[in-house]
Order: sequence, then structure tokens, then C-alpha cells
Amino acid sequence: MTLNLRFLYLLPLLAMLFTNPALNAFLLGREDEAGGARLLEYALIGLSLLAVLTYYRYLEGYMRLWFWVVVGGALALSLESYAHWQSWVKYPHVFSKLTELLPLFGLYAFYRRFPPPSFGQLVAVLLPLLLLSLFIIYPEALSLSSFLTTERGFSVTSAYLLLPVALLCLNWYLTAHNFMYGLAFLLCLVLIVFLQHRTVWVCTAVALLVDVALVALRVPGARSWGSRLAVLAGLGLALGITSGLAVVLDNPDVMQKLAASIDDIQNPTTQGTGTFRMEQFRAYFPLVEERPLMGWRMEGFELPIQFFNADSGEPVWADFTGHHFHSFYLDRLFYFGGLGVLLVLVVPVVALGRHLLQRTPLPSSMAALLAFAVTFPVFGLSYDWPSYLYGLLGLLLAITSRPLPVLEPARRRPARKAVSLTSYAPAP
Repeated sequence: MTLNLRFLYLLPLLAMLFTNPALNAFLLGREDEAGGARLLEYALIGLSLLAVLTYYRYLEGYMRLWFWVVVGGALALSLESYAHWQSWVKYPHVFSKLTELLPLFGLYAFYRRFPPPSFGQLVAVLLPLLLLSLFIIYPEALSLSSFLTTERGFSVTSAYLLLPVALLCLNWYLTAHNFMYGLAFLLCLVLIVFLQHRTVWVCTAVALLVDVALVALRVPGARSWGSRLAVLAGLGLALGITSGLAVVLDNPDVMQKLAASIDDIQNPTTQGTGTFRMEQFRAYFPLVEERPLMGWRMEGFELPIQFFNADSGEPVWADFTGHHFHSFYLDRLFYFGGLGVLLVLVVPVVALGRHLLQRTPLPSSMAALLAFAVTFPVFGLSYDWPSYLYGLLGLLLAITSRPLPVLEPARRRPARKAVSLTSYAPAP
């Protein structure tokens, strides 16, 4: 007798997602004063190395090369640290720019060896947890006063997690015409708008455009996607009128706030937080120009803060605390130069971009995840990538390197025998 252990395949991905504060706050609290999330990340790095070594033979050639380049870079950085500071790891903050890539390889190796997780199970776990986190741990984020004063509470990386859930539910609705998926999509969309992270708004718009294009051109089960989208839009409008949302939108303060946020998006270099990022970029770009190829590495951590408060003239952050870049690109350019940016982006852009541009049919779940992945470079313009994005990239690279399975949840599944972990025939 064998047990159906399919749910176990989801655990590595969930472990990566639990590095997000919206999820780990249930165990670690809102403030996480003990640094439990950081310890979890260290544990995942160690487990990822173990997974890569255990399933190394399942890594494709380009992934092996990428892995050893990252490991070699970390070893070279350690030698540099010892040569100049007599410590193998003088500034862990700088090392983390390389080691945070290791979970990508760990999840890639695991999902090359075992089947991909059930994305239906993922949504069934992730969406309720995010909603509970909002209502129980961050209830102030849902108040109208917080909306009007931009007191978000819910972090941008947590709100960003709503986007893949929304895309998966949208595509399942378009293929299965199940209104529960449509309602889940509308709920995620309303929360994304209400939480007011403008970067997530832009990512959502980009993802929806790419996703609808993929569904229309490459998802065989979405033949009536246009009419179903129209029905979903009508349903959303009806729910908005009957639920009281129209009354909220009729509030002039709400409309003024939405208009101001949209205006900030249209003028990212002169308004809102975009001004802060542009000023930070101008302050640090001379240093980037000074070392454009390999960056400042460990020396960069010791450089004084280059960004000053316009009113007081004081540094925005204290020295020797890191430079707190609000851009993935500026962060990598400063610490590791252009090579640091290429180290992260080249393989995913080439591998996933090639898969994105193919004309072969796509499962609806895969279309949603590819559309979500397209937003990673967009998100990086405003923020550094959260840890869970590297895990999702590893999963996507593993899935696209094998024959595509049927990922979407079937409406009626025939009875089948339970399988054990060892009964799966791994990809060659």
C-alpha cells in the first residue's frame, strides 16, 4: 500500500514563500525582533545547497555552469574579505547578494527530480493565509483612513504575492468558467488596488496584458475567453454596486487619492516616492560609474552614506548599516557592477523568454506564472527582489526544462492510484 504524497511537493515552495512577513508573522509576530525570518533564510540556503548536491545530476548544463559561477563568486568574495579584513565573511550583507540565489538552484534541483506542485493546492493555502494576515495581523491596512493617508501596513512584497494568485484564478476561470475562480480574481484585484502600492499596480497591468495575450494565443481551453472576460467585468461591476463599493468610490477624497496615485505613476521622476528613488540614483551613480564592471563589493559597505535629507542635511541612514537601495538594479550595480546584474538576469531572461515566445500550447497555470515572471524586472526598478522570487524562478526554470504537464485543476478527475515519491520517473 502506498500513500498519496503529492502535497509534499508543495512544501519547498511554501518554505520560500514563508520568508515573506505577511506569512511568517503568524509565527514570528509583526516586528520579528528575534530575526526569525533571517534564520529561516539561512536554513533555506543550507537546505538548497544540500538539494543541489543530492540531485546534481538532474541539473541541465547551463544551470550547472550558473551554479558554479555563483559559488565561485562567493568564494572569491570570501578570499577578498580575508585578504583585506582578516575575516572570511566580514560583511554578511554583501555576501547575501550572492547567497540569496542559492534557493533558486535548490528548488530547481528538487522540481527537476520530483513533479511540480499542485498550483490549486498553492492557491488554496496562499490566498486564505494572505487574507487572514490582512484581517488579523494588519487590520489597519483595510481601513479607509489608512487608504487616504497612505498608511499601507501590508508591505509591498506581501501585496505582490496577491498577483500570482489573481492570475492563476483568472486563467482557471477563463478555461473552466468556474465563477468561484472569477470571484477570487476580483477579490485579489480589489485588494491590490486598495493596498495602494503603485509598483504592484504597474506590475498588475503588465501581467494582465501579457497573460490575456498568452491565453488568447496559446491556451487551447480558453476558446471563449473574450465573452468570459466580459461576463467577469459585468459581475465585478454588479458586485461593486451591490456591495457598497460604489458609495466608497463616490467619496471625493477617495477619487482624489486614486487620481493622485495615478498621476504619480505617470510622473515617476518628479512626484511621489519616484522622486526619492531618482535622487538616490543620482547620488550613487558617480560611484557606479567609477566601478561599472564589478562594483564596490566589500568596500562599498564601508563607504559613507551618499544620500542626505534635503531639510536637515543629515544622512538618510547611519553609516555601516548598508545603503538600503530602493532598486534591484542600483543595488547590484553598486555592489557587483554590471556583471552582478547579468549574473542574476541572463539565464532567466534567455530561458523563460524563449519559452514565452514559442508558439506551442500552454497550460493556463503556466501562462499565469510566465506573465507573473515578466513583471520581475519591472518590480526591480522600484524595490530589491524579495527572497521568494528566487524560489519561484527556480520552480519556473525547472518546469520549462521538462515536457509541460497539465497544471490546471481539472473539473472532474478520474480515479487513479496513489503514487509514492519513488514511482515518479524523473526527467533525463
